[in-house]
Amino acid sequence: MNDIVEIVLGVLAGVGGISGILLAGIKLSVNTIAKRLEEKYTLRLNKELERYKSNLDNKIYISKAKFDAEFEIYRELSKAFFEMVKNISILIPTGFTLVPADPEEKKEYDKKIYKEAMQSTVKAQDILNGNIPFISEEIYNAYTEILKLCRQQLNAFERRWNLSYLSPNKEELTTEEYERTDEINQKFSETNNKIRKYIEKLDILE
Repeated sequence: MNDIVEIVLGVLAGVGGISGILLAGIKLSVNTIAKRLEEKYTLRLNKELERYKSNLDNKIYISKAKFDAEFEIYRELSKAFFEMVKNISILIPTGFTLVPADPEEKKEYDKKIYKEAMQSTVKAQDILNGNIPFISEEIYNAYTEILKLCRQQLNAFERRWNLSYLSPNKEELTTEEYERTDEINQKFSETNNKIRKYIEKLDILE
């Protein structure tokens, strides 16, 4: 492009006269275009630098040992809480589920799913409490909220066996209790997303 401009300018300079005016105009246009291209390039370069600096600022640099330890903690928590949420969802499902028609079989079935839900809840609670010093307060609070809701579901299910609970409808679960199962699953999904975003920020120091 520069070579072509120089040739054109050289030809016009040799012609003289009106070409002098054209020559000045072309020089002005070339300089204006060059300046705009330079400004556009500089702006783009600055944006790229800002994006790069932003990515650096968002990173959390830790040692490989610390990364491996944190990753294992979150994997252990995720597995335990998944098992608990699954069992609570079986205990008080939000959709259609098959249950034994025979009353005695139904009692045995209820005891079985309650026991599994209780055991997985205790396990999730123990793993969470055992790792309190090693996880952020935000993640701890999120897991604690899920635990609280799961305990409420266990209490709701236990109600049918509580002789001191005199309500004639104690065998029935409320709409709120069914909806709470959806809330538990939603909060568990949100917590997993928070952990995923946090792990993505981690970068290992070489």
